[in-house]
Amino acid sequence: MLPVLKRVCLFSLILFCSTFTQGEEQQKSSNDWPAQPVGKYEFLQAPIESGREQSIRQSLPFRRIKLKHISPGGYSIETGKGIPAIIYYVEFHANGDAVLHAISGLDRNGVYQGKISLTDFARLCLLYETLIAEAGDPAKFGYEIQASHPVISELTLTFNENKPARVHRNNLNFGDFKFWVFENVFENIESRVKWEKVKD
Repeated sequence: MLPVLKRVCLFSLILFCSTFTQGEEQQKSSNDWPAQPVGKYEFLQAPIESGREQSIRQSLPFRRIKLKHISPGGYSIETGKGIPAIIYYVEFHANGDAVLHAISGLDRNGVYQGKISLTDFARLCLLYETLIAEAGDPAKFGYEIQASHPVISELTLTFNENKPARVHRNNLNFGDFKFWVFENVFENIESRVKWEKVKD
């Protein structure tokens, strides 16, 4: 009798654990993100029709997205050499213009210009709005530890409407994961731009 009871208890425990785990997995994987872009971003599902570009650009929420990197210089104990400060920013505009202004610490310093496609700019807008919806509040996008080493990324979004610009700052090492995701997509697009130097 006892072995049968043990088997029943063991089977019940396994059944309970598997049900609990399945529920947990469903909870983790559920979100409100649509699989395909909808609303003003629905155009991203197909090639853009001729003559629609201007109206699409005007329908986007932002006219400029700017990402700035700030990292102070220092001194390396290992090499005994100074480490240059890194200060540069990249701007993407809804009209397709791209600007890179490298102040210090990069192989290329000066001002560079390039172009960004409408679809890439729109994808950045869509990603930002989705991540903000996930955060629940724009104030919860980004995280800066004041006492930390000030290695900072700063994101500035200028609205198409007459609204004040929105600024987010994020600590490079211990910041907000959602900001990090946006930053990585931004930098991936930046790496594909063909930059031409216009000024030292």
